[in-house]
Amino acid sequence: MVLPHSAARYRQIAEVLVGNGLFALAEQVGLAEHVPAPMRRGLLASLGAAAEDREDALPGPVRLRTALEELGPTFVKLGQMLATRDDLLPAEYTEELTRLQDGVTPVPYEEIAALVREELGAAADEAFAAFDHTPLATASIGQAHGARLREGTEVVVKVRKPGVQESVITDLDILRHLAGIADREWDLARDVDIVGLVEAFDRSLRRELDYRTEAANVERFRENLAGDPVVRIPRVYAEASTSQVLTEERARGLRITDGPALDGAGIDRPALARAATRTIVQMVLVDGIFHADPHPGNMFVREDGGLWLIDYGMIGELRPSEREDIVRLTFALSRHDRDGVAAALLRLAPPRGSLDRPRYHRDVQALLETVEGRALGDISLEQFFSRLTVLIRRHRLQLPSEISMLLRMLVLVEASAIALDPAFRITDVLQEVLPVALAQLWSPEAILHRVSSAGLDALHLGAEAPRRAQRLLDDYEARGVAVRMDASDLEPLIERVEATGDRVVASITMGALLVGIGRVAAASASGRPRGLRDPLLLAAGGATALLGTYLAAGAGPARTIGRVIRRSARGR
Repeated sequence: MVLPHSAARYRQIAEVLVGNGLFALAEQVGLAEHVPAPMRRGLLASLGAAAEDREDALPGPVRLRTALEELGPTFVKLGQMLATRDDLLPAEYTEELTRLQDGVTPVPYEEIAALVREELGAAADEAFAAFDHTPLATASIGQAHGARLREGTEVVVKVRKPGVQESVITDLDILRHLAGIADREWDLARDVDIVGLVEAFDRSLRRELDYRTEAANVERFRENLAGDPVVRIPRVYAEASTSQVLTEERARGLRITDGPALDGAGIDRPALARAATRTIVQMVLVDGIFHADPHPGNMFVREDGGLWLIDYGMIGELRPSEREDIVRLTFALSRHDRDGVAAALLRLAPPRGSLDRPRYHRDVQALLETVEGRALGDISLEQFFSRLTVLIRRHRLQLPSEISMLLRMLVLVEASAIALDPAFRITDVLQEVLPVALAQLWSPEAILHRVSSAGLDALHLGAEAPRRAQRLLDDYEARGVAVRMDASDLEPLIERVEATGDRVVASITMGALLVGIGRVAAASASGRPRGLRDPLLLAAGGATALLGTYLAAGAGPARTIGRVIRRSARGR
């Protein structure tokens, strides 16, 4: 097998997975052959007991988190992304993965200064009037330092860690390679579209490596919120920013979780929670973009009662069709409209395979019954999304990564707002923003745009129709018609045919036994009833009674009994 990179990193990944008791995972993604021979021999000889002991002490979710942390920045980021995918992983795994820590040793100032010199043409102490040697924060990809511009403005300088880009890109290439193997060999991986999942993660992390992308994100949000009286976005200083260095205005303020300090500063916490959340939700439903990680650490309350919202390395962007479906879903939820919710959800998250529609609609009805009789504002978004996730997983609906990111964002926003105001419910804000979003959705401009798009699609389809029809006829003449059927679709029919056959055979056998019993009784020499006590007649009578019971049991029980009999026969 030709590997896209040196075998050393593959071997290291295999060792970490196996060392954390995740040999099955290593095997499914094609890493078993990279397990060192001594470890493989030990695994075969004694891993049974040793691994079992370790697994008892450390549950699977903990072992997975530990392995990802040991594997470094790329895998930590992968775990953090998976922590948002409640539709893919059980709750115990996503909850554990939220504990993943970027926490790594800070890069020495000398290395940071050298990189700043290379990027800005001057050492850190020369490019800025002041530059703190001690970092404000250290993450897996970058490190942030406080600084001051020549004109006196306080800034934060983010510097990408030396060498991290090369190691991350290597790991991303390896992940894509392993995803391809898993997709071919592992049904579960294919079922969740692991290739698409890794490709989306690859694109997101490559963008995060380039600080110019974050600078562009900041400018988009600043433009959208230019007139907003509450939420403020830090300014980026382009003259002191490159792909590896990002210099932006320093956001100072109080933590939104510091209730006593906020009260002491006279901040109207309920008003701030409502206004800031309204701005964030409006960005989603009206503008179609959102901050993907609005946790309390990325928010600071200003002296004037407004809010700083920082860190735009990861944002989400919705297509117009996705935004429209979200608005429709929210509107249907507000009216407790089962059919509307069911239809909007299927547009957002189409099923991976066949869908049991009657059961799906029953489950949607059950979901709505949990909030029946309550106003939308009385519903906890986190609890509702938890139940919605169960429904999505049960029916194998494929939730796009952007929508999954959005659901997590809304839960984080609600949690941050509750930190300001314990009585807050984000669904109150949704009810405020929804009319604005609906008005935009049904505005003349939006309708004209949709009609124009539909007309262009129809025109393109009409132009392509003759060519496609000719290809269809050519295929028919060359190969005829091929009918594809899923084997699972035949199982109910096969069971019914087998059950019918069993009953026919039982009926014939029972008839033969009855005829035989009658002839034996008639041929009795004495004609007295004692002939009916003959052991052979008794056995035949018992068999006839059992067959009669089987036939009288009905189609359902008969199929069950027949299935048991056939399985027993195959077992012998």
